[in-house]
Amino acid sequence: MASAVVNTTSPMAGRRLQRDVSRLLASGHRTTVDDDMANLDVLLEGPLGTAYEGGTWTVSISMPKDYPLNPPKVRFITKILHPNIEFNTGLVCMNVFRQAWSPSYDLLNIVETFLPQLLRNPNPNDPLNHHAAEIMKHSEAMFRENVIACVKMYARPTPACCRSDTAKQPLEKRSSDLSLSELLSDDDVDKD
Repeated sequence: MASAVVNTTSPMAGRRLQRDVSRLLASGHRTTVDDDMANLDVLLEGPLGTAYEGGTWTVSISMPKDYPLNPPKVRFITKILHPNIEFNTGLVCMNVFRQAWSPSYDLLNIVETFLPQLLRNPNPNDPLNHHAAEIMKHSEAMFRENVIACVKMYARPTPACCRSDTAKQPLEKRSSDLSLSELLSDDDVDKD
């Protein structure tokens, strides 16, 4: 990776980005990185003990030129039902990516701490996905059921036969033509 052209405004920022990407790759997270390290796709697994358990999501991380002074842009490529993640765009609403960012944070903090915490502790009082927030406010049990249905529909885990320890293997990007209203409908009629 030493010969990569780094997408930063200063050599110091470039070294920091290179170090952070190297640490993320060495951590074993399945990750793809573009040539200038400006964009990464990371495979994120749902935290144990949550409705997201058993799901896998591709998360896109776009690095700003002035990283680590400013936070990366983080969005879910794989659809996810969460009050703080916009369903169609995957944008993440989390204070750490707005006002609370610190240059001491790195990519491992994002992948191993911030995003799992977001999935463990959805906040319906600061939503990007108002529909998910309303379901959660109405009934946590109903919210959990809808999350589990969404996980089954969109965030199926990578089959064991296709897993690899190679961090640079490209990630599959998943999408669906189903809308949120179809996912959340009361119709459980099979259309087959």
